[in-house]
Amino acid sequence: MHRQFNYTIMKKKYIAPIAFFFVLLGYSQGNYFPASGNVGIGTLTPNFSLEIAGTFSASEIFVNGSVMQSSPWLLNGVNTFYNAGRVGIGTNNPGFALDVAGTVNATNLLINGAPLPASPWSLSGSNTFYNAGRVGIGTNNPGFALDVAGTVNATNLLINGAALPASPWSLSGSNTFYSIGRVGIGTNSPNFDLDVAGTVNATNLLINGAPLPGSPWSISGNELFYNTGNVGIGTINPNFDLDVAGTINATTILINGDPLPGSPWSVSGSNVVYNGGSVGIGLTNVPSGYALAVDGNVIAEEIKVELSQNWPDFVFAKNYGLPTLEEVEQHILDKGHLENIPSAAEVELNGIRLGEMNAKLLQKIEELTLYTIQQQKEIKELKLANSKFEVEKENLKLLANRLDKLEKTLTE
Repeated sequence: MHRQFNYTIMKKKYIAPIAFFFVLLGYSQGNYFPASGNVGIGTLTPNFSLEIAGTFSASEIFVNGSVMQSSPWLLNGVNTFYNAGRVGIGTNNPGFALDVAGTVNATNLLINGAPLPASPWSLSGSNTFYNAGRVGIGTNNPGFALDVAGTVNATNLLINGAALPASPWSLSGSNTFYSIGRVGIGTNSPNFDLDVAGTVNATNLLINGAPLPGSPWSISGNELFYNTGNVGIGTINPNFDLDVAGTINATTILINGDPLPGSPWSVSGSNVVYNGGSVGIGLTNVPSGYALAVDGNVIAEEIKVELSQNWPDFVFAKNYGLPTLEEVEQHILDKGHLENIPSAAEVELNGIRLGEMNAKLLQKIEELTLYTIQQQKEIKELKLANSKFEVEKENLKLLANRLDKLEKTLTE
């Protein structure tokens, strides 16, 4: 087989150079040769430009004008061998001692002198399958139906017929990281960046690149205690022995050994209510008569005031005694402010009641409305009188013109 293989390669490789050699030889001897067709030596049916059925001897053979290199193959009796490197068939870059990029058809294949075992794989149409056990790639002891000890490179991976989801992990050099969300080990619902439901066994644990400090807590029997400083939960700057920035859920909370009193506040849906007394914000002593006292500024999108007293619609009653504008002017001259409106000194001393002040301001606005309506009526009357005056004025002009004409007639 090797001899036939070597002969075929040499025949295909040297046909063109030998043809070129004989063409030159024909020119040098002045022989005539045809311009088309194949030339055969030792054969009447050449399949190539020059085909020699036998051995030829030449002092030199050129390929494209360069001397043809000698064959890397060696002969030993009827054996042909090559031991200078790797042999590639169908490839210029063989990766093994014999690398065939294609199908091998041979009467026998040997490994270390022994016949190659029959393949355990079965064929069904274009499918290849193996159902005698487990398949290991890169391992002799597969632990699963398919166990690959290495990297898998495939156009698609399916699990139960569905595409395998892409890995959420990313690689950067030799580092593996996950930045999409939280990682849970032993849990499907991680509450932290890394949530391990179990014991962690590691050579080192780091926080912000520094080794995790030893626990400051001490154990005495079933009790756990800390007496070095303050303890903060949800805060790194605790101001008390135990400072919790969040909600505490406990069966019992004790103060000096006694249960913590219940909260005076009540919850109804999303509302928090307190009906045990007055509420003070920013102060401890709520003035008498107030349900809520705030020592500071209050900001709100809306404030609703419900008054128990009458709203000042009484201004529009028919029997309401609307002060005259002269009376309003005289009160301003005497007091320096509107009637029933507190002065600046009174506001500075006692403040104002928001609902009461709004009612008084509305009363003044309603009084101004009445003044405006009254003035509008007077303006309309003046306009009517003025229009009558204009008519009489025109009549007087006509009468004057007639008198002028009459006087001229009498004087003539």
